[in-house]
Amino acid sequence: MGNDAEQAIVARNIGKRYLMRSRRRVKSGQGRGISIPGRHHPDDYMWALRHISFSVRRGEIFGVIGRNGSGKTTLLRILAGVTAPTAGSAMIRGHVGALLGVGTGFHPQLTGRDNILLSGAIMGLTEEQVQARFDDIVAFAEIGDYLDEPVRRYSSGMGARLAFSVSAFLDADVMLVDEILGVGDAGFGEKASARMKAMLKDGRSVVFVGHAMGTIRELCSRVLVLDRGRQAFVGRTDEATAFYEETLLGRGRGSAAKKAGHRRTDS
Repeated sequence: MGNDAEQAIVARNIGKRYLMRSRRRVKSGQGRGISIPGRHHPDDYMWALRHISFSVRRGEIFGVIGRNGSGKTTLLRILAGVTAPTAGSAMIRGHVGALLGVGTGFHPQLTGRDNILLSGAIMGLTEEQVQARFDDIVAFAEIGDYLDEPVRRYSSGMGARLAFSVSAFLDADVMLVDEILGVGDAGFGEKASARMKAMLKDGRSVVFVGHAMGTIRELCSRVLVLDRGRQAFVGRTDEATAFYEETLLGRGRGSAAKKAGHRRTDS
């Protein structure tokens, strides 16, 4: 993983498991499955992530890709401190900002104005820092006269625009970003995409979960590929995206990633 002092993020052997209600049982002496409150068999658990190790250098944009259900969002939630890993650890240097989904932290009974202030506090900003960004947030969100209306009266598009705008003006040393560029209408989506790309190119360390391979190739220097909660590949973006598309999605033949090795882990 290189010199830890040069790393913004060092993840070591991260694992996360969940108790599955449909599997809650224990084995009796006769081998029958019976339910006993408070006691669980290993088969009662599902591992969402297992044996994930990688590092992110200071100033690097690091991509995470994988099919739906591969554990991408779970990994971001662990890095953000939203949930704790079952195994392993993640070290992050600096202030962390997380864009894990629009609307996080919004209170439906509060106005848009109050929710901007509340969201800023949740993100670790002082009131002065929020006020310094307030006009830019409101202008970017395009919510007009609804600023002082309760968020519960907003359309889904208005709520998405305001939530993205709040997140987009966050200052952080490390950004954890779940791809949310498709918010609001088409016009706002283009503006949000441009703002996101600018944020990702300003020298911050970034972990970017993406689905559009064009954006991943444009932004990221290295990429982690997840497959069913496992680390399938870590390496250069061109090799990682080729592995994902050709090996996991079955597109094309003669994969360059296959020549590099299916489970390369240059983390």
